[in-house]
Amino acid sequence: MHIIKNSAMEAWKESLRVISEEGRKVIDRDKRLSKEVLNMSLTITEPCSDILAPIEAMKSLKKWAYPELDELEDVFFKKESSFIYYYTYGSRIFSYADAKNQVDGFIIPLLNKDPESRRAVVMIYDPLVDSGADVKETPGLISIFFKIIESRLSATTVIRSNDMFIGWPANVYQVYLLQKYVAGKLGLEAGSITTISHSAHIFQEYDEDVKAVMAKK
Repeated sequence: MHIIKNSAMEAWKESLRVISEEGRKVIDRDKRLSKEVLNMSLTITEPCSDILAPIEAMKSLKKWAYPELDELEDVFFKKESSFIYYYTYGSRIFSYADAKNQVDGFIIPLLNKDPESRRAVVMIYDPLVDSGADVKETPGLISIFFKIIESRLSATTVIRSNDMFIGWPANVYQVYLLQKYVAGKLGLEAGSITTISHSAHIFQEYDEDVKAVMAKK
């Protein structure tokens, strides 16, 4: 399933519609009922046009204390590990295994040297830490791939488990921030963003809220 839309809001609403109408019913380990579509990809061709719209739609429901933008940025850019979270994306992106700054020490120099490179991948999942049967929390985002296409920097992220209603708006915004950071260092404009969700799902308890979002113009 591949959805291509100009804006984040259009892509998000279409993914919610597809999962609601075509998803298979799944009961997870926490006994929560959801609908799931496997290997769903969303491409936003012009994310800068409304990247915050899904987050604003979530906040407009006034049912959750949705994270503030600075908190979402902090989780993705702070290089140190946190005692509050099982993991932070920033520590793995900018200090993988306490040893490697994958962005400033690899992605940016690589694309400066070879703009056609297909090697510009940031790895977030760490098998040495995450691949244990008893590990409770592992990163949803697995990797982020950058590619320069027609002088614009595209970004593709792989997400193993994606709550498309609650989680996707925050995830795509965070990827966008990193994309803008890398593009700025390279002197480029940010291009498309693609999210590939191995398990794209919506929990049943959000059904009415999903309908409210889908009805928004």
